[in-house]
Amino acid sequence: MIAFGALQQPAQAAPARWELPAMSVPQAQKAGKGSGITVAVLDTGIQTGHPALRGRVTEGPDILGGADKSSSTYGGHGTAMASNVLEVAPQAKVLGIRVLGDDNTGNEKVLTEGIRYAADHGADVISISLGMEGIGTSFDAQLDAAVQYALSKGIPIVNGAGNAGDVSEETMDENDFAFPSGDPGVVTVAAADRRGQRASFSTVHNYVDIAAPGVSVTAAKAGTRTTEQIDGTSPATALVSGVVALMREQHPKLAPYQITQALERTASTHQRGHNPQTGYGMVNAQAALAAAAKLSPTQKMAVGTAGAGKHFGPGDDGTPSRVGYGMDSETTIVSIAFAVVGLLICAGGFLLFRRGRRRRRDWEQQQRVGAPQPPSMAAY
Repeated sequence: MIAFGALQQPAQAAPARWELPAMSVPQAQKAGKGSGITVAVLDTGIQTGHPALRGRVTEGPDILGGADKSSSTYGGHGTAMASNVLEVAPQAKVLGIRVLGDDNTGNEKVLTEGIRYAADHGADVISISLGMEGIGTSFDAQLDAAVQYALSKGIPIVNGAGNAGDVSEETMDENDFAFPSGDPGVVTVAAADRRGQRASFSTVHNYVDIAAPGVSVTAAKAGTRTTEQIDGTSPATALVSGVVALMREQHPKLAPYQITQALERTASTHQRGHNPQTGYGMVNAQAALAAAAKLSPTQKMAVGTAGAGKHFGPGDDGTPSRVGYGMDSETTIVSIAFAVVGLLICAGGFLLFRRGRRRRRDWEQQQRVGAPQPPSMAAY
């Protein structure tokens, strides 16, 4: 199990926070700031005394066990994630549940217990900026059951797509499947840059629903009273969890799939349809709130019951099974170059073929009139 982000950048002057305007959060906060909503952050634990968090975070159980809370590095990743949630939903409460070590130790069983604990102890939103990676090897029935248990109780789960998008020959295990991102019903978040395009590290898969800022995001730095700039699908996930908190404050009875539906249908590129790099595009908090206001709450349905497929709605089980991944600019240029070369070779071959046939016809005509026999055709 690994954390999906908190990739630290070199120390530098803190730039203006671009992540909130990029998601239209200031406009959305005019309707509410997450009051009465509890967001469970399943992570490495949280330093609740950080100035960015003080009074708004409760440290729940250490399910992983063995934490040294006196260490200045304790809960570094979780502290950053909690601050990103509260950046969007400043009046919400965060419940920290430790399921991952600061050295990325953890397992499916611990994460499963963390999800069930959150679902049974007042969480309105579950934020998970980590996951299990490995193609076809990380699916765990108990973990999936815990995800469906939380969803059936009406609790949205937000998870990062992962930071394995930089595929190269040296790292053939990149861009792996990850869970619980791959579980139906989970809001899976890609990392986007300031242009709204996929950050180069963001994992590409059909289960990606939306994107959020994941480059140069401001977050609380554990062991200090300050902040730092981080990259990753981790902060993108926490920011979206904050947006979902705003939505739950205003529309507490909407089912998880309706929350997902509102996010997807108002994201920046939703009119173009789904793509596995950024899903339906950058989140628009203001528009998502407006879309949610037009939805009538539906009955929550436990997985396994008749008609439960609609519980997940579009995006997860609604995404076409085969979707073109597209290509980045370098791949496109190389492909075009090869295509041009191929066309030239084909054209040259066709011309040689035509020339050979023409010469053969001339020779056959000469034969019919008794002209001298030409050299062998192999010479052409």
